[in-house]
Amino acid sequence: AVYDVTDKDMWFQQTVRVDFTEKAKVEMTPTTATQYLEDGSSYTFTCTFTGYPVKKLEITGANSLPITCPRSDADIVCSISGKVYTVRVLAFDESKEGSYDCTMETEFINPVTSISSSSNEVKSIQLQYVKPSTTVLSVNKDIIQKGSSFTLTCVVEGYPQPEIPTLRKG
Repeated sequence: AVYDVTDKDMWFQQTVRVDFTEKAKVEMTPTTATQYLEDGSSYTFTCTFTGYPVKKLEITGANSLPITCPRSDADIVCSISGKVYTVRVLAFDESKEGSYDCTMETEFINPVTSISSSSNEVKSIQLQYVKPSTTVLSVNKDIIQKGSSFTLTCVVEGYPQPEIPTLRKG
């Protein structure tokens, strides 16, 4: 805004800058809160940041370790396009299990009053390691007569706990 001020015969012009703060907003896709991943698999998520002025913009991985962007190594690839950060976790294993967070904070400090206004938002996804399932099936080597009953023992392990479908033919 521009203001004209007159004082007797003096004339001067003052320019006033009007700043604004746009609330921090983070969108994370996919929006699933927990994702179960098998050993060696990869997973991609994106963080879209909007808000102004930016005080803090951060992506953290397992054990709250910061993920720098751009980055490309054997563990993580991160790329930036505008305010969209794409993170790909490679060769997933138990060491990469945990919370992956996208954090943004905006802050504006009024130059005249020194009063600040800020906002903060965090979105997270939990990546869980899936222990490969194992199955043990115990089969009797007995000959079963038609019409008699028998027991099959089946033990499965894994995380999350696998379901055991039972099928009967005939």
